[in-house]
Amino acid sequence: MPEQTNTGKIEYSSTKEFSDSDILSMLKDLPDACCIFKVLTDPFGTVKDMLFLFANEKYAQLVGKPTSELIGSTYFTSVSNRDEDWIKYSYQAAMLRQSSIMRTYNTYYDKWFEFWAVPVYQKGFCAFIIHDVTATKHSEDDIVLTNNTNNLVIDCAKALSSAEFGKGLRRVLKVVGEAIEADRVFAIEADEGSVVGFHEWINGASAAKLPTKEDIEKHDFISLWDKQLKDKDLVVVNDTMILRDYNEALYNDVLAGNIQRYIVAVLRDNEKIIGYLIADNYANDLSINVSSVIESVAIFISYEMRNRTLTSEMTYLGSHDALTGLGNRYALNQTLKLLTEMSATVGVCYLDVNGLKVINKEKGHEAGDAHIKAVAEKFAQVFKNKYCYRIGGDEFIAVIPEIMEDKFAELIEKYRKKCSNIEASIGSCWIANSQEINRAVKEADETMREDKARYYVEHERRKGMN
Repeated sequence: MPEQTNTGKIEYSSTKEFSDSDILSMLKDLPDACCIFKVLTDPFGTVKDMLFLFANEKYAQLVGKPTSELIGSTYFTSVSNRDEDWIKYSYQAAMLRQSSIMRTYNTYYDKWFEFWAVPVYQKGFCAFIIHDVTATKHSEDDIVLTNNTNNLVIDCAKALSSAEFGKGLRRVLKVVGEAIEADRVFAIEADEGSVVGFHEWINGASAAKLPTKEDIEKHDFISLWDKQLKDKDLVVVNDTMILRDYNEALYNDVLAGNIQRYIVAVLRDNEKIIGYLIADNYANDLSINVSSVIESVAIFISYEMRNRTLTSEMTYLGSHDALTGLGNRYALNQTLKLLTEMSATVGVCYLDVNGLKVINKEKGHEAGDAHIKAVAEKFAQVFKNKYCYRIGGDEFIAVIPEIMEDKFAELIEKYRKKCSNIEASIGSCWIANSQEINRAVKEADETMREDKARYYVEHERRKGMN
């Protein structure tokens, strides 16, 4: 009890003022389960059992026995859902006088408990205090789960952005696949329900016969995934046997014995589906939120796919004519520069559309554009699209490398016959060495202008006759 000293400080008297019943009352009121044992040993000092000297109501509830039945009984004869490690820890506490703190999972209660084994009274006696830490354990697991998941997502983002699209995608599929212990992680690029791109990582240790790109197309997996996803971005299939009723052939021919579970996430460009991310046979007992990882990675991949498409479109527009789809002057200059560094035969055909100004004036610019597109289409059909360029409003040029002179002459004649109804002037030049390409372009231009001059002479002559 507290006593006032002559110094003004409060001090406490000896615990001898508390009776044994007072101390037992305190133990009974503990918020945690508590019991006190006298250990029972054999002649060699080995603990064989423990005798209950005290048990509070919390402990009695835990083991499902009244305190009156426990006290005076032994641990092995009284407790059925016991922890066998208690004998070891009772020896450490009672005989070695060493305290222990342990955490264990009890399958009977489906709970986590933390218990303290502490020496009490004298050698041969110990106490156990048991605290339910299930909520704490779940909270700790959630923190670990969140940290592991976030770290994996960050690793995936780094892997995907560390290289150009194809290589980065292969890296991220490998990172995800190894982390979730999957048989395979793969990404499909899709357009209007058709597979247009297929990228995969496969676990080399997997023995499963995984569906191929051909299997996915044959059995229309995309329709299956769309049906499962509905308006969601991700769906988990924990047992593929449920798909037997949906498509028995698909299940029996492809999935049975090979794919037990999978997760699929949609890849989107705004509202448009541009692909799918799938993981086959991933592990269930992981400290990772697999759904969260797959969903996040799907967003990353979608973003990179959109960027790649945008980059390709910008690159295309930067080197192609918007009206005809042929190469533009920039693309031509790049080709000419490359040819000057080579030594190859080259044929050059220069073309200029006749009468375009008259068409624009009399019929409008839409008619003029339609005429230009018609000329470009015929030009590309003869000389191949990849060799043709629109370099002005009404001027085109074809630069064909590694072609023999007679073959080039045949193409020129073919174009003249094919396009006899299209008023255009052409000029051509063939050279044996592409390092002289600039001279060839100039000569083709000059012969085209000569042809154009003849056209206008003939055109004026016909007007005069009319």
